[in-house]
Amino acid sequence: MHIKTRYYILTAVLSYLFFMMSSLPASKLVSLAEDNKLITAKLYGVYGSLWSGGAEQINIPNQSPITDFQWSLNPASFLIAKISSEVSGNIKKQKIIGNISMNAWGTVEATDVRARISSPVMQELIQMPLGELGGVFNLNIDSIILNDSPLPSITGTLKWSNAKLTMAETVALGHINIAIKQNTTNQLTATISNNKGQLSLDGTAIIDDKKSYTLNLRITPQQNISSDITQSLTFISRRQTDGSYLIKRKGNLREFGM
Repeated sequence: MHIKTRYYILTAVLSYLFFMMSSLPASKLVSLAEDNKLITAKLYGVYGSLWSGGAEQINIPNQSPITDFQWSLNPASFLIAKISSEVSGNIKKQKIIGNISMNAWGTVEATDVRARISSPVMQELIQMPLGELGGVFNLNIDSIILNDSPLPSITGTLKWSNAKLTMAETVALGHINIAIKQNTTNQLTATISNNKGQLSLDGTAIIDDKKSYTLNLRITPQQNISSDITQSLTFISRRQTDGSYLIKRKGNLREFGM
């Protein structure tokens, strides 16, 4: 039998089996997966079918619960040997939408992930000693690919609008843009910039597959900043001849509990 003919027959058989399964209640399929330890997450209030359904809450180990989670499979994805679904949910009452797919080799990819996150919630999520945050975060992830590599491949941006940071004094950082892309197979690079802030930011942060990071960030005080904030920069870096402060740091994200 011709190889192409075998491929079409196999695709047809698998599609038929999948469509048969998709008509089953999602709660039964989730219970089966949990009983066989195929998933580590715990789903509550599951409804609908595998084709289109949702769960009232999903608990993932060491992560914030996802509430009002919904999915809807895309039948066209079967034509390219993928299972793809539109998904949405809420984390700490912040809505997240996107697409999740898995190909025949088991590679999982999330695309077009969008979320608008308030500063108090972002502060809870990152759990880092940064002082008090102000403003709104807009997450726009073009692609996250999960495979055998310890470091996922990520392409996207994080925009922090009307950014403010309060420690001893509040400093307005304007609109911060962080562009993330995969540098090599073992590194992610984040390019940091901003505009309309009391401090001008320009730099990069690199993270490798062992969670080690390298930070190179230039901070330049603008004319509308107080002398107290400028003075506080001297505690973290020396003033350069052009008036900027260059921060160079190396470490591991485990130091921050990540």
